[in-house]
Amino acid sequence: MITETGKVIAIEEVQGEKVVRVECISKSACSSCHNQSSCGVGVVSKAFSDKSQYFELPYKEGMKVDHFIELQISDGDLIKSAALIYLLPLFFFIGSALFIKSFFIVNEGMLIAASGVFTALGFVITRFIANKLFPNQQSKQFIATQFDK
Repeated sequence: MITETGKVIAIEEVQGEKVVRVECISKSACSSCHNQSSCGVGVVSKAFSDKSQYFELPYKEGMKVDHFIELQISDGDLIKSAALIYLLPLFFFIGSALFIKSFFIVNEGMLIAASGVFTALGFVITRFIANKLFPNQQSKQFIATQFDK
């Protein structure tokens, strides 16, 4: 179970249902590493440090603005969504290149262009599948529990 802390910044009513808007500040893994001063990745991570991300989640009784909540996502959901988002377009790219190279006589530029088109198609199909698997991705994947900091 992956856990992140977020702060409730607003409670709104959307389409007749109460939702909370949550802000999470992503911290780089480099911030806890003792080699960050001598590592090139640590130097780069300082330049792009802490970014805020916003989520809308279903309202639960007792949630208040400026209170902190804990967001949890199961390992299984994380692996499924990551595999879908990263692997499916990659399979389209590699598969189309192998298919075109095997069955058609084309030059390298045409092969790259065709693979790019099929990769774009892979992203479109990925988006369609993701919308079917996770119709309301944030409220389905995240479990929110409230606590005071």
